[in-house]
Amino acid sequence: MAKTTTRQDIHLEEHTVPHMPTATKVRYGDGRILPVGGGLWLYRKIPLAPVKDAKTHGDALLVGDPIAQAFEEIASETTYATARRSMARARYRPFHLLAVNLPRRYSPPPRSRHARQQQEWFRGERVQDRLALFGTRLNDIVGGADRSFRDVVDSIATSLATYEVPMSDYQQDLEDVDDMLTRSGFTIPTTKNFHLAESWWAAGGSTGATLLPHADHFHVFQTVAGAQTAARLDVESCKSWPTGIEGHHVLRMGSVYGLDLPFQAAKEPLSAWVTSLLDRGAVMVSIRGKVEPSQITRKELRRQRARYLADIRNARAEGKMDDQEQEERSRTIESVEAAYAGGKAFPTLVETSVVAAFNTDGKKRLETLGHGTAFEVAPMDNRQAIALAESWVGSPVRSNPNLMDLPSSAVAYSGLPNLATVGDSSGATVGFTVRDGQEALMSATASSDQDTYPLAAVVGSSGSGKSQLMAFLGHQYGDPEYGEGRPVILIDPKKGSDFSEGLGDSVTTYSLDSFSGDATGAGGEGGTGVFDPLRFSKTPADGVNTAVSMLHFARVWENDSKQNFEADLQAALKWGISQGARAIGTALMIAKRDGKATAELADPIIRQSQNDPLFGAIVGLKDEGEILSASEGITYIKVGNANLELPPPGVDQSSLSLTQRVSAALIRMMVYGSAEALRDRRGVLLLDEAWVFLDAGAEEVERLGRLARSLEVFPILFTQRISDLLEANLTNHIARGIILHTKDRREARAAFKLFGVEATEDRITFTTNPERIGKGGANWRSRKPLFRYDDAGERTELLRGAIGLYCDLDDRAVDVEIKIPSDFLAKTSTNALDRARREGRKVF
Repeated sequence: MAKTTTRQDIHLEEHTVPHMPTATKVRYGDGRILPVGGGLWLYRKIPLAPVKDAKTHGDALLVGDPIAQAFEEIASETTYATARRSMARARYRPFHLLAVNLPRRYSPPPRSRHARQQQEWFRGERVQDRLALFGTRLNDIVGGADRSFRDVVDSIATSLATYEVPMSDYQQDLEDVDDMLTRSGFTIPTTKNFHLAESWWAAGGSTGATLLPHADHFHVFQTVAGAQTAARLDVESCKSWPTGIEGHHVLRMGSVYGLDLPFQAAKEPLSAWVTSLLDRGAVMVSIRGKVEPSQITRKELRRQRARYLADIRNARAEGKMDDQEQEERSRTIESVEAAYAGGKAFPTLVETSVVAAFNTDGKKRLETLGHGTAFEVAPMDNRQAIALAESWVGSPVRSNPNLMDLPSSAVAYSGLPNLATVGDSSGATVGFTVRDGQEALMSATASSDQDTYPLAAVVGSSGSGKSQLMAFLGHQYGDPEYGEGRPVILIDPKKGSDFSEGLGDSVTTYSLDSFSGDATGAGGEGGTGVFDPLRFSKTPADGVNTAVSMLHFARVWENDSKQNFEADLQAALKWGISQGARAIGTALMIAKRDGKATAELADPIIRQSQNDPLFGAIVGLKDEGEILSASEGITYIKVGNANLELPPPGVDQSSLSLTQRVSAALIRMMVYGSAEALRDRRGVLLLDEAWVFLDAGAEEVERLGRLARSLEVFPILFTQRISDLLEANLTNHIARGIILHTKDRREARAAFKLFGVEATEDRITFTTNPERIGKGGANWRSRKPLFRYDDAGERTELLRGAIGLYCDLDDRAVDVEIKIPSDFLAKTSTNALDRARREGRKVF
């Protein structure tokens, strides 16, 4: 259990602190801080990553490892003559951990190619600015490391004359500590980082803001007008103040104590106690103390063991502890002793002070914040100003009456460096993380820039929000005015679906039924070969291989034919190409004419192309003619009135009808043809109902991956089924993606396995829960988009967007609320009632 002690307050006046809210006299560019109270501190920035949203418990622990290592490094360099705490304490190095968590209004990322539109879409969003710093005091060596007798004399003389230690005296320790913190993974804070650390109480604004302390809180006025308003009122009684004073907010300082988890498993939820503080509204958490080597703690435990056990027995005798609690406390002492004796114990943080600030109207009861956690929070009445001063960078002030002795693991794995962030540094906006409100972006070029596998998958059941997310991403990537202006091809094989209006005025739309003779479309008469692989492939060899694979799958020959046509097809197509053919149909006609192909082989293919416009789109009967080309902006391919009959997901491919096989073959050739149309243009290919393509198995998916990587194309596949990918051993082919609502628990588990996410029961339940509890209110424990309904059961208002688990290229998996602007939603909703309203149809 944590040991709690008290100490005397150190007042600002004792350190000649200036009349401004800072303890810093000089800040140097390398992270050194010269405080007003003397000495020299070194601060470093702690890397932030998801803890509560980590993919696995192991990943969560990795986030705390840098802090744990820093404490280990500091403890290992502490020198002492004897392992007695009372004698060695003076040599312990003090430390300061500072976490800042400030809400602010959204602003687009610096490298955004469509910042103006993002600002318009998301200007109402609130995001979190978070920062974590690690500081420690440097030790001086009189005269410096390589000191001569003269250096020592000069150092002493300077100290006597100026009351300050020369910088050269700190040089050796600066280098040593810098090396230790660098090995721990820390970096030098920027000027912007230090500004946030020093101005958090002013909401990140000017440190010249006016402070007005009251007994249990203090007021901050960021504008002169706001301060003047308060001055005209009763400054001692803020209860009568009007609401909405310009630039005004209230902060309340609290003391965190009673932390009772020194040997709690770091993976347990209670261990992330700093994250719990931030979740409960803390805008700042300051942790100060001294680092004690574990060897000294071990000796201290041995000396104090008898007293500890006597205290436990006395408490039991006085009725303050029952038998079970006595046994638990005794076992705790034994486990602590065993840990330290085995050399596995962490350093101890002695005299640890934890102070937190909460943004509040003064009515929040801090005493209740610790309920259900591993800590308690006490209001720091009549200590608000001095508690604020304790949090300052480099401050000598101590205000907390509740000090604790803790193993360093209780702080390192507290969730202090937690930040639920995911995605890329630039790209299209997917949404904002549920925890911490960080913008989640998906870059069209990150895969090719990092040379990782280029495929992404968005998984979810019907109604989970896949199609609207697809349309919104396509709009952001492709729209030349409101998006990035990349070439984008969006393939939408869902009957009745039409995103033309939502995709903008610059979209070029093709319908599959235009292949049957609509002169305004991409096709013409049957056998147009718009997606003929011999016409869109870069090399004849690539075209032949793709054509043979496609025709072998389509199987247009008689069912009772026993002949294996694969080798014959290869030879016939190659011969036709050598004679100048540029389409499958013309190549087979030439091969048949020249005796290189039998009528049994060629005639069924040619006949099917003549009679079936969809098959004719993938088997051209003429060498010349149009092939798919991607315009600048968005090329949208929809079904229209075409007889596209997609096979049901997960059905055995050998049982499909001819129409289903042709439809599936067309989708696959559309994918490959689209990728070629985007060659070397860093474009994006979006495919809805992608299970039609994925069901083809590992070979087809691997081929798409190779093609996309070589062409610098980013394919995003939207699909209902993911278990087939696992069964086909395709887990290494998809580098990133998003998991939306999935009805089937088996599919949900498959999705988590695909992206290497631990399939906890909470995650499975959240992923499979329905959007409503019966016919009642919204189920906020569901990934589905949530709506308000009227008495007739019709949707009247969107309460929350869909929640997707975004699994990114950096091996993070974080829940993100999909944020799609309301006007775009209205134009692209696939709900039957919404579509009827757009089309002006009455619904009965």
